[in-house]
Amino acid sequence: MIPFEFGQPSHQGFLLFSTKPNSIQRKTTTMAPLLLFFLLFPFLQPTKSHSTHHHTNPPLSRLYNNSVLLDDQRVTFHWSLSNSSISLAAQSARKSNYLAIGFGEQMKNSYAYVAWTERHGKCHVRSYWISGRDASSIHHTSEDLTHVVCVSISGIISFEVTRPLVPSCTGRIECDNIIDLMKPLSVIWSMGNEWSGTHLTEKNMHFAMSDQPEPVFLLSGLARKERDLGIILAIHGFFMFVSWGILFPRGILSARFLKHADGNLWFRSHQYLQYSGLAITFVAVILAGFGLGGFYFYSSHVKFGTVAILLAICQPINAYFRPKKPETGGTGTNIRVVWEYAHVITGRVTVVFGIVSLFTGLKHFGVAHDSEIAERLTWGLVLWILISVSVVLYLEFKELQRRRRERNFSEANWELGELDDDELVDLLEADEL
Repeated sequence: MIPFEFGQPSHQGFLLFSTKPNSIQRKTTTMAPLLLFFLLFPFLQPTKSHSTHHHTNPPLSRLYNNSVLLDDQRVTFHWSLSNSSISLAAQSARKSNYLAIGFGEQMKNSYAYVAWTERHGKCHVRSYWISGRDASSIHHTSEDLTHVVCVSISGIISFEVTRPLVPSCTGRIECDNIIDLMKPLSVIWSMGNEWSGTHLTEKNMHFAMSDQPEPVFLLSGLARKERDLGIILAIHGFFMFVSWGILFPRGILSARFLKHADGNLWFRSHQYLQYSGLAITFVAVILAGFGLGGFYFYSSHVKFGTVAILLAICQPINAYFRPKKPETGGTGTNIRVVWEYAHVITGRVTVVFGIVSLFTGLKHFGVAHDSEIAERLTWGLVLWILISVSVVLYLEFKELQRRRRERNFSEANWELGELDDDELVDLLEADEL
């Protein structure tokens, strides 16, 4: 139920059923109070419940794609998105002379839209910047608002505005009122008895307001607690680091440095690591889609990540259609050589895109949730990459030494193979001597 702060009903009528009858009355009139209760119950409902069900919100001038109930469920927030603008509306659930919607963690340092009615019933909407907690800290702004609608029916206010996602102005405080679709928009509200479009005083303070901001995800149409989303995205990021920071690079290293090992160890290792990385990537993508309520391609993180995932999917398909390997001792065909170069280069480019996605993902996480943690993780990722590069350089050095030894051994065998049979016999006899 919605708690009203004025016009509270009296509950004294219910005391009739809590007084204790004497013993004689209890025996002779056991069913009478119960019967009376059911007969009169519809007429004894609290006034606040009755008024809540009979207050009708003014109709909106258009249909909106998304809507959420804000904190305390006294205000409904509606919105629809276009390529460069957002249409938003707010509806109150109780009587007031003004309704304000703010974008920010609290009213201080927030951008607000206020709808109010004058004494003769005319309704207005204006935009404001609130820099403090008193009336003098409320500053009228000149935002580019279109499709402005304000309606008040029986004291219930609804208003609608359309505004650009990124203001086209510069040099004014309202020019910083940018709506970033990739992070939650903190929405707050307040109501009051009196507002003025010319001079505000302490009388214009609210009588009701939200207790806490409501994080609204404009792209997905969800209002989810920011902490819950932060946990989901943290798990998403960890899984992506396991895939693109450990498994995929290790798969490349196994194909690069384990080919001299006995059997197909390098191939089995390469295949297992790449498929494992791809599976964990899919799980991480599903987690992100669940947390955000869908998949959207507005940010650089999503764009780099999408390219990396598509390239990663192409790699096993590419490997399935690889040309046949030449027989032992034979030379590879031109098609096989081209395929090998394409497979190697594509795989390394894929990892580069994946690592860039890790950095852009940390950047977006810091902007939307916790910048300090994101900064620490970014430095940790940089350190991890430096260590990995050092290990790769060391392995390349060892591989170069191994190939030199093999080449020297092959050259020695080749020189030995050039000797005639008589010369070999002479050498053997000389050894026996």
